[in-house]
Amino acid sequence: MELEVATWTRPFLHELLEEIPKDVESLIDVGCGRGIVGAMTRIYRNPKRLVGVDIFQDYIDFCKKYSIYDELYRLDLRQTPLPFQNREFSVATCIETIEHLPKKRGEKLLEELHRIADTIIVSTPSSYFKQPKSHVERNSFQAHVSKWTVEDFKKRGYDVKGVGNLAINKLAIPTRKLTCRFPRLYQFLLAKTKRGERLE
Repeated sequence: MELEVATWTRPFLHELLEEIPKDVESLIDVGCGRGIVGAMTRIYRNPKRLVGVDIFQDYIDFCKKYSIYDELYRLDLRQTPLPFQNREFSVATCIETIEHLPKKRGEKLLEELHRIADTIIVSTPSSYFKQPKSHVERNSFQAHVSKWTVEDFKKRGYDVKGVGNLAINKLAIPTRKLTCRFPRLYQFLLAKTKRGERLE
């Protein structure tokens, strides 16, 4: 069971890490789950401040047990504003989280991330699918309730690439050059924007 929960980010962990600056000072991981992004950031980037946010108490407890983050907050991301100052963080990550929010709430969350961080990195499945019943029964917040497209991010000034395997027949072949031209063909979208690049 533990491994099943943790495997969902494996197809693009290395590409996500490449997007996090090596000299990052502070990072907030929004929708941190069991801290995969936090642990990776701690090991390979070692920021001075690492903050995790999630609504599911089991995940908060897990991250506390292993001291993955410097600070942990149990917050409902459907409720904004978030309790952080303007530009409090160098980077905000929101990995496989936004699709669990209604679209309007997700849009507000993106605005909040832009307010509190200089660089925002978001990932989401490239197509809508329902979570397995066993996941939703255990954690009702796991349900997918919105779909996000390349255009949703581009109109907000994000650069978008496809990551993970090709979504067509789940082909795992070396196709990295296609990621920028045809991100929709991949299992996940990885979107990034920096302050000053975002469209108002």
